[in-house]
Amino acid sequence: EEVAPFALYFGNRFKAEEYLYQDELEEYEKMYDWFKLYVAFSRDDPKKKVYVQDLVGMTDDARVLLRESKRGLLYVCGNRQLPKPLQHALTRTFAQHSDDKGEVAAAAAAVEELYIKGRAQQEVW
Repeated sequence: EEVAPFALYFGNRFKAEEYLYQDELEEYEKMYDWFKLYVAFSRDDPKKKVYVQDLVGMTDDARVLLRESKRGLLYVCGNRQLPKPLQHALTRTFAQHSDDKGEVAAAAAAVEELYIKGRAQQEVW
């Protein structure tokens, strides 16, 4: 059975205490070529805080998965402050970091459409 490409971006403060289902998620990534896992822990290194939206912005996987593929799915988990910065990061990567207003507007509309269609989901706490 063919499964749609799926990426999980998971963020929390401390890896040792808050990496939920670490063993299972890392095992899934090894077992299934359709599953990609990205993790960010913002308080492990006080000199270099990494947030989920940073990972989305640093990789083109979200754009490829959602905009160039017709079947890809994105699930993002993180802090309750995540939604606006995540939407900004997705829009920037969809626009391929262009400052062209038309490109950015089209990218923002594409991001919104993916949420409406259920291909992009976020869970915040």
